[in-house]
Amino acid sequence: MQVKHQVHGVDTSRAIRIDYDHCIGCQMCARTCIDGQKIGAFSLAPIKTPPYLHSINGNNAQNTETTRVKMDDTNCIGCGQCVTSCTTGAIEPANRTAEIFTAKQAGQILVAVMAPSTRVGMAEGMGMGIGTTAEAQTVAGLKQLGFDYVFDNLWGADVCTMEDAKEVIKARQAGKGTVFTSCCPAWINLVETRYPELIPQISTARSPHGIICSVIKKFWVKDIGKKADDIFVVGVMPCTAKKFEAARPQLVTDNTPDCDISVSTRELVTLFKENNISFSEEREHELKSNSQGQFDSPFNEYSGSAYIFGKTGGVTESVVRYVYSINKLPFNKSVIQNGLIWESSDKYQSLKLMEFPLGKEKYRAVVCHGGQAVEELMKIHEQGLLVDVDVVEVMMCPQGCVNGGGQPKLVRKQLTADRPKGLDKHDREAKYGDCQSNEKMHEMLNKWMPTEHDIHDALHTHYDNRRMK
Repeated sequence: MQVKHQVHGVDTSRAIRIDYDHCIGCQMCARTCIDGQKIGAFSLAPIKTPPYLHSINGNNAQNTETTRVKMDDTNCIGCGQCVTSCTTGAIEPANRTAEIFTAKQAGQILVAVMAPSTRVGMAEGMGMGIGTTAEAQTVAGLKQLGFDYVFDNLWGADVCTMEDAKEVIKARQAGKGTVFTSCCPAWINLVETRYPELIPQISTARSPHGIICSVIKKFWVKDIGKKADDIFVVGVMPCTAKKFEAARPQLVTDNTPDCDISVSTRELVTLFKENNISFSEEREHELKSNSQGQFDSPFNEYSGSAYIFGKTGGVTESVVRYVYSINKLPFNKSVIQNGLIWESSDKYQSLKLMEFPLGKEKYRAVVCHGGQAVEELMKIHEQGLLVDVDVVEVMMCPQGCVNGGGQPKLVRKQLTADRPKGLDKHDREAKYGDCQSNEKMHEMLNKWMPTEHDIHDALHTHYDNRRMK
C-alpha cells in the first residue's frame, strides 16, 4: 500500500501495534479514541497523515512530519477499539504468537485458556455466521496446533461470580458503599491512571482469567508433578487489554507470570488459517461429542451463567443467580427490573439500572459499557448519585467482551448485538444455570484453598495509583 505521508515504521505497546506504512490518515482510530471511548491517547492530525499521539510526559513535540509520540508515552488503556475501527490493518493487536511455538520447542507444557466470547468470535472469524458458536472446533484446533491442555475460562467466571457476590454482600452489610467490578482490564487501567480515588471501591477479586491462571500455576501444576515455569499458559481472549493484564506484576506465581501471553481471537483465526484449519456447522456438531473437541479436566465444569460474562449485564445476572441459589430461591429473568439511565445517540453504549428483590431487601446494580458511558457514570458518581447502588458492572468495550478489540471486525457495528446469541444458546443448554450448583468447582476450591487466607492469596489482588497527567 502506497501512503503519501512521511511517517514510517512500527510502534508497539503491550496491547497495540501501529504500522505507519499501512496508515492512510483517515483519523477513524483517533475519532474512536477521543469521541467513542473518551480516552484521548490519539489526537486528530491533518487528513491523509497518521493521527497524533498525546504524550503524558510532555513530549508532544515528537509529533512531526516524520515521527510520532510513542504508544508507551500515552494514556492508552488497551481497549483496542482503535483496532476495531481501523480499515487498513495499520493498527492491530500486539502479536506474540511466535512465543507459543518457542515454548513448545523448549519443552514447556502448552496450556490454552479460552474466554466465553472467543468461541463466538472464532465462529465468525472462520466464516460461520454472526452469533453462531465454534466452541468444539476451537478446542480441537488448539490441540491440533500443539496445545497439551485446553481449559475453559468459564470455570474462572464461576469462581469470580462467587467472590464478587461475597464482596458486594459484605460491603452492603458493613455500609461501605458501592462496589465496582474488576473483570475488565481496560477499566482497571483507567481506574489506576485516571480515577485512582476509586481504588478502595474496586472489587479485589481477580478477573475470571486472572483467577483460573493463578489456580493453574499455584495448584494444578503440583497435581501433575510440575512447577510453574514448566508450563506456558496462553489466554485466548476477545480482548487486547488482556495483554496488559498478563504483564501485571501482581499476577505472578514463583516469579513467573500466571498468564504468559494473551492472544486475541483475530490472531488465533490467522494461526488456524495458516495451518489449514477450517470450520463448518457440520464439523462443530461432530466434535461436540468427540473428545478432541472437549475441554480438558479439571477446568471443564461450569454453569450457564459463566457464558454470559461475555455480554454486557452478564456479570450482574450471574451474581443475581448465585445469590438466589444460596438463598434457595428460584430464579428467572423476570425478577430483575431494568431501567435506562443514559444511552448514547447511536444506542451503542448505555448505563442501565438493574434492581432485584432478595427477601425483604432490594439490591441495585448499574451496568455500564463503553467509554462514553463510563464518562457519564463517573459524573453520576462524583455527584453522589450512586449511594443507593450496591454494585456497578463496568466494561470498557461497547456491548461488552463480545465486542472486544481482539474480535473480528464488523461491516456495521450494530451487528455486534447478534454476537451474544451464541452465548445465550450455550447458557440455555447448560446442565445448570448458577455457579453455586457447580459441585466439582467447590470440591477443587476446598481441596486447594481450605482457608479464607488461601482464597484471598490466590483469587484476589490489589491495584496501584498510577495517575497520569
